[in-house]
Amino acid sequence: MARRPTAGPGKPTRRLSGEFTPSSAWPHIEEFVESGGNIHIGPIAPIKCAAVAADPHGMIAALVRRNGESFNDLVHRLDHAVDMAMNHDAPIDEINKR
Repeated sequence: MARRPTAGPGKPTRRLSGEFTPSSAWPHIEEFVESGGNIHIGPIAPIKCAAVAADPHGMIAALVRRNGESFNDLVHRLDHAVDMAMNHDAPIDEINKR
């Protein structure tokens, strides 16, 4: 597995080193998982369905599935949230703000 480069003294990034070519419809999730992150999609009591992206440094995105939202739409929102956290330092947390 590729090691993460550091940005500044001891500050880890959530990016793969070198070029990354995604092979899925969710490029940000794919890169995040390839760099050591993980995702969980499913129930997190008392929430019926949530999508969470986290790595050893902490949670970067936590989404609650909206009424009528398709699974595909939830995963696309998670991909966008991972992009916002990784590339724009803007983590999204819909679970803990409740």
